[in-house]
Amino acid sequence: MARTALGIVNLARKDADRALAERLFENLRNLILDGVWRHGDKLPGTRIIARDAGVSRWTAVVAIDMLIAEGLAEARKRSGTYVSWTGQTRAPDQQERVREPAAPTAPFALGLPALELFPMQAWRKLQGRRWRDMPTAALQEATSPGWPALRQAIAEFAATVRGINCTADQVFVVTSLEAGGRLVGEVLCEPGGLAWVEDPGTRATHALIRSAQLVPITVGVDREGIDVEEGRRLAPRATLAAVTPAAQFPTGLPMSDKRRRQLLDWAAAANAWIFEGDHALEFPHGRKPLAAAPGNDRVVYFDTFGKMLFPSLRLAYIIVPKSTVPRFEAADVNYDRPPPMPTQLVLADFLASGQFAKHLRRCREAYNERREALLAALAEECGTWLTVEPGQEGLFICARLPRGADDEAIVAKAAERGLVLASLSAHYERPTDDRGLVLGYSGFRPDQLRDAAKTLAQVLKSVAPLQERAATG
Repeated sequence: MARTALGIVNLARKDADRALAERLFENLRNLILDGVWRHGDKLPGTRIIARDAGVSRWTAVVAIDMLIAEGLAEARKRSGTYVSWTGQTRAPDQQERVREPAAPTAPFALGLPALELFPMQAWRKLQGRRWRDMPTAALQEATSPGWPALRQAIAEFAATVRGINCTADQVFVVTSLEAGGRLVGEVLCEPGGLAWVEDPGTRATHALIRSAQLVPITVGVDREGIDVEEGRRLAPRATLAAVTPAAQFPTGLPMSDKRRRQLLDWAAAANAWIFEGDHALEFPHGRKPLAAAPGNDRVVYFDTFGKMLFPSLRLAYIIVPKSTVPRFEAADVNYDRPPPMPTQLVLADFLASGQFAKHLRRCREAYNERREALLAALAEECGTWLTVEPGQEGLFICARLPRGADDEAIVAKAAERGLVLASLSAHYERPTDDRGLVLGYSGFRPDQLRDAAKTLAQVLKSVAPLQERAATG
């Protein structure tokens, strides 16, 4: 049952330096973390929230989208928005107590790096050394665009690993995908403009587009990437296209060179921008990474160190076209505070010391081994029901089910057996016959993946239609 707001929704603080949506989001977030709204509860409608908080409905919509982007809530088609947070509620004195660490995430969870490979000792040593000689300027409130040494280190990393030729002044340090998207929308686009988003894709992308005060337009994805011709038909005057070209999520297929050129040509002709987010471009599987077009001035690149190092780092960056640097430098980003300066300094030292490059090499080897282990286990244990399309990239596998299978029922049944799966159909905005499972592997050892595949086979046998032929996608 939906909870009526009844005066408990309001702006978090009377802080003129923060956007209304950010202040409202903080209040809604606290209601969830404090247990006022619990897992499975339906949130009040945006009209009720807006009326209760004394803001516009648009502000309420943006705040709800921010909850979704943070993983605290989920939108269900033709039903509403529900609390998805499953963690423990906060105790009143939570900030004064030290909690035990949470249990490791279950097999097949997406977005989890190999935390056991992280060089904790090296990070701890660099952090201790940095704090012994921390400049006073780093103890002040962090400001955009980021610590100079970190921006320089990121520019060098982007050129070496990603093939993006840029200078340090093009790098802007942010906390998350949402923060980067909001900044890009504010600087480069007019409020109310249209933005292409991939279908299938993620609700987080829709949320960040809306938080940037843009209107998402779902555009289909085929084997070559986002369908540029369809985008032209649906929204020829769109001002932004949000894409994942190196490993499209959730299909895992890279964008073809031909489609990439079409997208760049459209952006140039329409005076539009391309927002590229590829979290796993650093870990290609036997192919040359899809690099940036040299000198292209229509593309903004996004990446996060949370996927390469550890999620709680909450440190990401965007690389903007050279011609737009003054506009980004002049942007008011008080509503999205950058990561703390001490953290930025330690990360800069980590990159400069060579430890980061060493860690990436170890992860590449481990991820390739884990990927091959999972593919072999799926073929052996689940080949009757699942088909994996070749050519996939990324730190996940998209396995197709036969038409007519209920992938969401399989996800629910798997959760009862301790597996965390994502259904392919849930990532479509428009009706689809595509059914499948999206499985993350980067955070799990080969033996864990093999055991999990056996459990998944038992789930499929009990839920999926029994068919003697393999799925054909």
